Amino acid sequence: MGVSRRSTLAVCGIVAAAGLLVAAAMTSAGAAASLPGEGGCRATARVDAQWGTGATGGQIVSLTVTNTSATTATRWNVAWTLGAGQRVLSAWNATLTTTGTTVTAVNAGHNGVLAPAASTTFGAQLSGVAPAPAPSCGNDTVTPPTTTPPSGVDVAVTQADNQRTVTLLVGQTLGVALGADFLPPTVSGPALTRLSTSGGYPTGQPLAASYRAVAAGSVDITTQTDYACLHTSPPCALPTTLWTLHVNVVDVPSTGQTVTVSTVDNQSTVRLRVGDTLVVSLPSAYLPPTLSASGVVARRDVAGGYPTGQPLLARYVAMAPGQTDVSTFTDDPCNHLPTPCPSPSVRWTVHIAVTA
Repeated sequence: MGVSRRSTLAVCGIVAAAGLLVAAAMTSAGAAASLPGEGGCRATARVDAQWGTGATGGQIVSLTVTNTSATTATRWNVAWTLGAGQRVLSAWNATLTTTGTTVTAVNAGHNGVLAPAASTTFGAQLSGVAPAPAPSCGNDTVTPPTTTPPSGVDVAVTQADNQRTVTLLVGQTLGVALGADFLPPTVSGPALTRLSTSGGYPTGQPLAASYRAVAAGSVDITTQTDYACLHTSPPCALPTTLWTLHVNVVDVPSTGQTVTVSTVDNQSTVRLRVGDTLVVSLPSAYLPPTLSASGVVARRDVAGGYPTGQPLLARYVAMAPGQTDVSTFTDDPCNHLPTPCPSPSVRWTVHIAVTA
């Protein structure tokens, strides 16, 4: 019996519609989901198995991490948001932690190293049923966000100051800015008291801490890096980085003598005694001064100067015998235009000699 063209088209339409329904069902249950790789890697997720409904159901979810950077990664992390009522029951090939509804996964000891374009897969069993997660991803091929010490500190240090010695006057503040992999620092003695701390391992945020010098003495501020994969079995092979800052806190009684310098004192030598106060008074075009050597004088405060539009006024206290230069130079907004103006900088320096 022949089949009419109209009947054939009808049958084809039914088959096509059924195919679309099957494809839609597969997409809702097992489709891979991902977000663009902005942290040097890309993560995709899919539901491999699913049973039940709602909170009484469950899922097996697999996630694939791909290094999208041109350099080799040594560690990675992935994060996603759980569906309503979901929780992590178990995981493999990664270490998972849950904070609220956010799951964070870090590489295991054996799969953290990924060459460019290489990938690895980990998985988790979840209670509850939800669509495939849309994970975010990061690795160590991308420089982590930097931070600056809390504003208003008298002395600021970073990772580059490892093993450096700084001198503070009693009452001065110190700001520490380190990478996100560093643990909160410890202080070896009572000369410093901690004012604040934030970030650092395991928060994923840059570490910032501040301290106040409260008594004369010498202390060390120490910390080290840590990584989640160091606590897995077997642990990863990432090396630990140590960081130490030596701090000398001095209590200098004031002599009551103040020496003020201005533009006319450029290139002059100023002689101070320990405990004297030096005042630098310059026009508003000058930047805040810098010291050529630390530990001889300490900056008490600074106000005005470029780009505030106010006259520059900085105060220093002579702390210990020695020599240092106090230097600065002028700046102008037109120097920072796409086509800079012909506005040469004027340099200013005074040479400081401190005696006991």
